[in-house]
Amino acid sequence: MHGILPEIGIAVLAATALGFIFQLCRQPVILGYLVAGALVGPQIGFSLVSHPDNIEVISEIGLILLLFIIGLELNPAKLLSSGRKLIYAGVGQFVLCVLIGLGFFALLGFPLGGGRIDALYLALFCALSSTAIVVKLLYDKFELDTLPGRISLGILIFQDLWAILILALQPNFLDPQLHLVALALGKGLLLLAVGFALSRWGLRWVFAQIAKTPEMVVAVSIAWCAFMAGLGSFIGMSMEMGALIAGAAIASFPYGVHVTAKVLPLRDFFLTLFFLSIGMKIPFPDAATLIMAVLIVLFVIVSRFLTIYPILALSGSGRRTSFIASLNLAQISEFSLVVAALGVSYGHIQQPLMSLIIYAMAITSVLSSYFIKGNHALYLVFDRLLTALGFPSRDAAAAAEAGEPHYPIVLLGYHRGARALVEKLEAVAPRLLAKILVIDFNLEVLKELGARNVKGIFGDISSMDTLEHSRVAAADIILSTIPDMLLKNTNNLALVKTCRALAPNAVIVATADSTEHVEDLKKSGANEVLLPYSLIGDSMAELLIEAERQGR
Repeated sequence: MHGILPEIGIAVLAATALGFIFQLCRQPVILGYLVAGALVGPQIGFSLVSHPDNIEVISEIGLILLLFIIGLELNPAKLLSSGRKLIYAGVGQFVLCVLIGLGFFALLGFPLGGGRIDALYLALFCALSSTAIVVKLLYDKFELDTLPGRISLGILIFQDLWAILILALQPNFLDPQLHLVALALGKGLLLLAVGFALSRWGLRWVFAQIAKTPEMVVAVSIAWCAFMAGLGSFIGMSMEMGALIAGAAIASFPYGVHVTAKVLPLRDFFLTLFFLSIGMKIPFPDAATLIMAVLIVLFVIVSRFLTIYPILALSGSGRRTSFIASLNLAQISEFSLVVAALGVSYGHIQQPLMSLIIYAMAITSVLSSYFIKGNHALYLVFDRLLTALGFPSRDAAAAAEAGEPHYPIVLLGYHRGARALVEKLEAVAPRLLAKILVIDFNLEVLKELGARNVKGIFGDISSMDTLEHSRVAAADIILSTIPDMLLKNTNNLALVKTCRALAPNAVIVATADSTEHVEDLKKSGANEVLLPYSLIGDSMAELLIEAERQGR
């Protein structure tokens, strides 16, 4: 048996085991792969894999497929429809981060000239955030469709476009003459034009012929990726650049989602080997390396608030959106490892610098899992601090100046339970009706509420933006009386988490479908949980007991 096969087997087993452990601990799986590589490699591990170069050669396939998938997920149409706030933030964040980074790392002693450009690479590394980590964590929190979530994703898409420019210019970083930069851009545009032309007038027809044969879709997609990667290498660009353009060229195809779904398993396998190969190169850290990694982490966090926060705040996004978007993106991207690997291969930087960025990326990845999980709680601390210093939130100040009424009781949706509550209050305590605010998207419901002198506003309760603009944060009691089976695009668990983040001091009452559901809702922040079938059972039992007493 060839010696490379047992080593691949050992590496994959280690990656699977460590990835599983890290997932159980709710940490990024990529970190598990890096640790697995370090443990089986010859640098600081047990030397179970004695020839990392063999695995590195195969892992380059994963790197190429990663860029191919990123290209598939690029959607320029979304950028054009995102508005000026996102465009300002997407352009300004990267440019400002790089400029600040150049000065910061030069002051720390990293070279920037004389054939050494470590400061430039570190600035680029720190300007890119992790799409994989941000999307996964926001999805788990049901915040992808919130305003901060959409802005975070938009900035990540802009960063992908900046990454294309980095890949185009990277071979000439050491000799950035004007004609060389123009030549690199020209080659990039040529590769882009050829890729889009071939995809439009050739590849589209091929996909139409094989759309009903899944295995051929995968084969043609990989062949297309390999062709563009080879073409990129042939004209003096990187293969990764060609793969990125290959994906972008077919991103608008109706088969784009299908291609992504079929190629992802292959990409994940080879990409596992890529991160393993990087982990195998990590040397044992000394005190100086760890201290510098911590400084880089602090720079990443501070730089996000120096760039994203003021741009969004000045463009009118509000304090909460600006803070949360800045916090969401406070990590180093896995794509920075791609740039670092290419930088080492070009001879621009040395392996120790790549090891340094791996340590910093690992730390920011772990921190991000806590930052994003607690982003709203951290915002409340931030908001109270600024308010105490004499800088109240503009949104709160504007609402107070406008004399907006305060509704201490908020009903999320108006179905049978909420209607029965309003009818009961109308009969026994009509004074409370003026304190109730109902959020619902049914216009007939709003008309009915108006007839009962109850304030109702049109909105989707599954959207955090709707709840925030409805001033749910100021409520004393928040009621969700609709069971999950009748809710659209959300559930009681998501509503409780969102409302607890917006109104940490409010009493939240939710509706459960089962006794097991009750515990989940309480753990997520509900003060009281209604179990409709139990309430019916209690009422029926009382009725039967009373009937028995009366001798019926």
